[in-house]
Amino acid sequence: MKRLLVLSAVVCGVAATTFLTGSPQEVAAQSGSRSGSGRQAVGNRPFEAKFWDYIVSAKYTNWAPVPGETDDALEGASPHGAFLKMYLNRTAAGRPKELPNGSIVVKENYGKDGKTLMAITVMYRSKGYNPEAGDWYWGKYNPDGSVAAAPPEMGSMALASKPMSCIKCHGEGASGKDFAFFNDDM
Repeated sequence: MKRLLVLSAVVCGVAATTFLTGSPQEVAAQSGSRSGSGRQAVGNRPFEAKFWDYIVSAKYTNWAPVPGETDDALEGASPHGAFLKMYLNRTAAGRPKELPNGSIVVKENYGKDGKTLMAITVMYRSKGYNPEAGDWYWGKYNPDGSVAAAPPEMGSMALASKPMSCIKCHGEGASGKDFAFFNDDM
């Protein structure tokens, strides 16, 4: 029984590592299903849905806060919300200044009351995914896990993958040239 538990833990660890080391396109291609049914198989789900499932199952709210901060809400700004809570996976928390490949930053975006969760925004760094934008995958999710859409004046496009609004703001505004703001003063 003990061997079975150890083997299960190793398999889960390898699966998570494989998921997070591939680019979003590679992960989607590797997990395709050959199901002939009319239903969409789990393997055919888009990357942004798989990624949401991953961060939720990994219990991102138990991840580390930004170094030097607590897990209390911080004052935020548009477009992210009046208050924010940030969480870093082990890779990002271990090297927050560099944010190496495999880093995941999750930001809960709260309304003016500090209690109403408006959105969850994520950044996931994957080598070769998007070199022009620091190899970051970007996503903005509604609290129910569905991908948020840009406002109509911005084309109502889904805010996942390579949204230009995210890339432009983070690329022009983050002084560390890594597309992240929280580590600019470290």
